Amino acid sequence: MALQVGKWFSDLKEKTDANWNRLLDKIEQSALREKSGQLFHKALHSVAGRASKLCLYTARAAEESSRGFRAAVSSAAKKTGSAAGDFARKSARFLWERTVRLGRDVSSPFVKMFRAPGQAFRRFQEQGAGSAASYLYCGVRNNRNFFATILNYAAPVFGVLILVNVVGSASRVDYALEVTSNGEHIGYITDESVLTASQEMLRQRIIHTDGTSENVEISPELSVVAVNSDLVSDEYEMTDSLLRMSNEDIFEAQGLYIDGSFYGAVTDTAMIEEILDSTLDQYRTGAEGEVVSFVKSIELKDGLYLKDSLISNEEMKTLLLSSEAEERTYTIEEGDSPIQIANKNGLTYAEFKELNPDIEERCFIGQEALIATEKPFLSVRVTRTEVTTEEVAYETETTKDSSQYVGYTKTVQEGQNGLCQVTASVEYVDGYETSREVLDTQVLQEPVTKKVVEGTRQRETYSSGRILSASSGSGSYGGSFLWPVSSGGYISCYYSSGHRAIDIACPYGTGIVASASGTVILAGWYDSYGKAVIIDHGNGVQTLYAHNSSLNVSVGQSVSQGQVIAGAGSTGYSTGNHCHFEVRINGSRMNPLNYLN
Repeated sequence: MALQVGKWFSDLKEKTDANWNRLLDKIEQSALREKSGQLFHKALHSVAGRASKLCLYTARAAEESSRGFRAAVSSAAKKTGSAAGDFARKSARFLWERTVRLGRDVSSPFVKMFRAPGQAFRRFQEQGAGSAASYLYCGVRNNRNFFATILNYAAPVFGVLILVNVVGSASRVDYALEVTSNGEHIGYITDESVLTASQEMLRQRIIHTDGTSENVEISPELSVVAVNSDLVSDEYEMTDSLLRMSNEDIFEAQGLYIDGSFYGAVTDTAMIEEILDSTLDQYRTGAEGEVVSFVKSIELKDGLYLKDSLISNEEMKTLLLSSEAEERTYTIEEGDSPIQIANKNGLTYAEFKELNPDIEERCFIGQEALIATEKPFLSVRVTRTEVTTEEVAYETETTKDSSQYVGYTKTVQEGQNGLCQVTASVEYVDGYETSREVLDTQVLQEPVTKKVVEGTRQRETYSSGRILSASSGSGSYGGSFLWPVSSGGYISCYYSSGHRAIDIACPYGTGIVASASGTVILAGWYDSYGKAVIIDHGNGVQTLYAHNSSLNVSVGQSVSQGQVIAGAGSTGYSTGNHCHFEVRINGSRMNPLNYLN
């Protein structure tokens, strides 16, 4: 700090000199002023120099004082540490000596007691029993304070141990039902339901392998008692106790219980465990998160069993690997075929066909198909997470067009199914899918919407003239039918299941002639047929001529074969000039080519 003050005075002197020089430049030059300035400057310089030296001396003095103080403190600390170290060493030595002395005092009686039997034995050998007894008596009398102290400490400890034992025993005491029979104790139970369950288990255990049962007469009596909870029996222990009351041959074995029912006992469960493990292994795939278990609960319970309840390994194996009669069905879904259904359920088509002989005629959505007639005795349930790729059906968007007739449709954009990834938890029983829960769905490809244009324009309906009833009969016609277009033409559309007529293309206005003689029963606008003529030839036979541009006959008029009845055109639901020609037999439209000459 002193050095900093000295530096400050030096800086102040330099700044003052600079300011004074600037001031002298602005004042008139005179000898007096110059002399006065020199005297003032010299005085200020002297003062600043002395102040600087003073500050330097003060700083050096402070530094010397600081060095002396640090030395004094260091010396004092060394002396204090030395004194503390001496005190600590003396204290530690004192504590060690006291500890050793206390240990010697405490262990001395025990050492004497340890040596006492040997000393007494030597006295007994050398001086007889009296000397040995006197030695022991003197030892006890001389150390009576030690034994009194031991007794004072030991008595409370033993008392606490006895109290803890009593409290623990009391905490395990509970009220229970004592089961006796003819005055003989059988066991303790918590309530009557345990006895009921035990009697049912007893009934199962006394059934012989041939189906008969042993008659074990036990009339239990119940009474409420206070008993240690450790002595209370469960239903299995009580069953063993009841069996001990019988006079039958009993053995310790492991009983096989399936869904709570007893199926027999064995003395070695290795074979059963091997069959159970191998059965589950048949359905394991190793998939992550897969759970494989039996549908029925299977337990092996240690206990007492009648000799006749024991069954051999072969009998147990036959039981576990047997089958049970049970029909399994599959509900047919949209898009299913018999082969697909068989593949879905792990069957060949021949096996599926044998189970469902009429499946080809009755494969309808929602109907059930038989896929199995039996199931394993040990049914296995498998639950696993499956990821599949499925199609997403496209939607159809319909646009109405009033310029087109009803029935007109045109696809302006084809639809395309999308794809999605489906994650589902699927449950199988014996390899057949029984349930499916979708966990997540991710779209892989969006479907493309199908766009269709439909006509909404209503067609004109038949309103002119009248229509007569058609004849009926055997449908036979004695003569032949003429080609209905006078100038020939050609067939532009043949007879088919969707077009039950023939279309004969020809120029506009071409004469349309009666294919056979008969009576006109319709002549006018006939719905989508446009301008049409129907001639009844008798015996249930009619011919129809449609899409005409003009009509030359009227209803009720008789016409002869080859007579011009209309002019060709394209009225009604038609594209291009032509004659739509039909042959009807009792209302059914037949192939005209089978009748034309």
